[in-house]
Amino acid sequence: MTYLNYVILYCLLQINGERSIYSVFHILKGKKSSQSIQDAHIFQLQPFFLSLPKLKRTYFDYKIKELETADLVKIVGDGKVIVTEVGTNKVKKDFLGKAFPSEMNGLIYGDQTRLFWMRLILLVQVLSNAKKQESLYFPVQRNKSIQEWVKNCLRAHPNIDHFTSSLFHELYAILNTQKVDPSILVYRLSGFKDFGWTELQVADMLNMDEEECRFRFLHLVHSMLSDLAEEPSTYPILYSISSKSDQNQNLTISTSKTYDLYKRGHSIEEISRIRKLKINTIEDHFIELALTENGFDISPFINELEYQNVLRVMNDMKTKRLRPIKEKLPQLSYFQIRVAIAKAGEEREFATRA
Repeated sequence: MTYLNYVILYCLLQINGERSIYSVFHILKGKKSSQSIQDAHIFQLQPFFLSLPKLKRTYFDYKIKELETADLVKIVGDGKVIVTEVGTNKVKKDFLGKAFPSEMNGLIYGDQTRLFWMRLILLVQVLSNAKKQESLYFPVQRNKSIQEWVKNCLRAHPNIDHFTSSLFHELYAILNTQKVDPSILVYRLSGFKDFGWTELQVADMLNMDEEECRFRFLHLVHSMLSDLAEEPSTYPILYSISSKSDQNQNLTISTSKTYDLYKRGHSIEEISRIRKLKINTIEDHFIELALTENGFDISPFINELEYQNVLRVMNDMKTKRLRPIKEKLPQLSYFQIRVAIAKAGEEREFATRA
């Protein structure tokens, strides 16, 4: 059992046969679709969203086959699996607890992680070489926008010695507060005549599976980003490195456009006509909003009594599937049921964070 096997097994346990195995694949890949974002929220799989953007479907299928061969999952048809009792016990015993990446949240920090990391590794390399007055070296980042950001950062902090010292003390302080071994990050930094190690090299050095090293690294960076958001004044330089644009990164671009029209007072039907999109597509956007936007008001779509009825049926039947809920509450539309399920998921997530 590799770490990724445990991650996939946990995700399958969460969806409990109510989605196909490829809903997990799309979550791990970080597919920017309303459905994948909704599934990540509804089944509490936010930690793993966009954790493996380069994951190949053939490799994912191979991992599913491994789990099936080990009698940890059972294929039930239509691309769906059920986690066996053996698999359930294995997740609870070996994965939940210290092994679980509790600080990860790919839905919030997935895109931000890459931006933060690219800026940080180039800035550290530039400052290290500047301290030695070395100007001839291969930059670890060739991305023009990242290089321009670093140049602007240096212009804003002309005293290289003071800036370097301040960044070092901020990194030292924040890494000492983390649960994950900071070596996973530190050994990947480049400096004067010293290129950072690859993920595989770090994994070998720490005697760790490469897949686990990947998740531990994300766990560490996501935790750092969370701390920076809560204490920007304590880590001003690192906070500036982590800062992204004001655009809401947690919404797909299409949903953001729908939300803008909704805030101007347009109904679902009007938005559908204006954007020349099907009503079902616009409804998908509102489900995403109910899941992503804290405090999003669903009362224009479903009243409180209807909402409570959906929650009751969900709890009684222990399902989030639409059809069985619809059979119990035929007076509600599928959209109303989806809104209620989405809102319930958003409220559970908020309660967990609180």
